Amino acid sequence: MVIINFLDAISEGDGARLLRNWKFLLLYFQHDKGSQKYSLEALYLMFQAYALLSPKAAHNLIWNRFSKRKDSHGGNISLDLALEFLNRIFKDAIKKLGPNANPKSIHRICNAMNITKKLTENFDNSMTLYKRSGKHAHKSAGADLKTLVNELLSQNALTKTPRRSYGFYSGVKPSILHDFDLQKFYSWINDHKKYMSLHRKAR
Repeated sequence: MVIINFLDAISEGDGARLLRNWKFLLLYFQHDKGSQKYSLEALYLMFQAYALLSPKAAHNLIWNRFSKRKDSHGGNISLDLALEFLNRIFKDAIKKLGPNANPKSIHRICNAMNITKKLTENFDNSMTLYKRSGKHAHKSAGADLKTLVNELLSQNALTKTPRRSYGFYSGVKPSILHDFDLQKFYSWINDHKKYMSLHRKAR
C-alpha cells in the first residue's frame, strides 16, 4: 500500500504527499542495510526541502517533479522518467543519422527535441499507430486465491482458538521496523547534519 500510495502521488502530481511518502520510507531504507543509498537520497531530500533551500527553491523542489503525459485527471510521470523518454528519442535520431552525425546536426536535433516528439506523437495518433507497451500481461490469480481462501476456511485459520500456535512462523517479525533502533537513527541524522555544515556529502 505504501508503494501504491507513492506511485499514485506521482500520477496525481501531489508533491506534498510524495514528500510525506519519502519521509515514511526513510525509516525502512535506513533500517535495511541494503538500501543505504536510498536512505541518503531520502534524507538529503528532507534537508533540501526543510533547511538548505530558500522557500521558493524548496517549493519548486516539492512541486516541480512531474511531467504531464495525459490530458485526463492524473497521468503524471516523474521528471526522471520523462527525461529517459527524451533520451530514447535522441538516441534513435542519432542512430538514424549514421555516418552523417556531426556536432552541428546533433545540436540541431537537441534544439528541436520537443517539436520532434510532438510531431511523431501526432503522426502516430493520426495513423492510429500504437506502440506495444513494455508491461507484461499478468495471469489472473483468481483460482489460486480461491484455493487459499478455501484452505484457510477449512482449517479455521481465522478463528481464534485457545492454546493454538503456529510454530512455523515463530521467527517472523510482526513488522519490518520491529527492532528499529530509534536512538541510532537520530545519531545517524545528526551525523549527516554535521557533514552538511562541513560541506561534506556521504553520497
